[in-house]
Amino acid sequence: MPGRRADARVRLHLPARLVLLTGTMACILEDLSVTGAAVIVQDALPAPGASAILQCQHIEAFGQVRWARHGRCGLMFDDKLPLAKVVALRHVADTFEVSERQRNLERARAWVQGHSRVL
Repeated sequence: MPGRRADARVRLHLPARLVLLTGTMACILEDLSVTGAAVIVQDALPAPGASAILQCQHIEAFGQVRWARHGRCGLMFDDKLPLAKVVALRHVADTFEVSERQRNLERARAWVQGHSRVL
């Protein structure tokens, strides 16, 4: 069927960056496959057809914005990502929230104890 995804996607919800010709924006990598991704952006949405680089952890993928609406945009990559990288990022996402919470608690504890000036 036209328009249907050929590759399975994994849900992630990880912080990422979207690099465009107009600048770099922080985003949340919502889901990922070997051929594309969906991201949530807080700034102005990039225009469909815009070239983009998605950066998240150990992944850097070049592609184009295929659609953009309601604070989200879809990317189609120029080259397929290795499946092992997609799976590895899924493992990062599985532990990200817990490890990020632990890091924040350690930063707060250090700040309260006077060991750190920046929270």
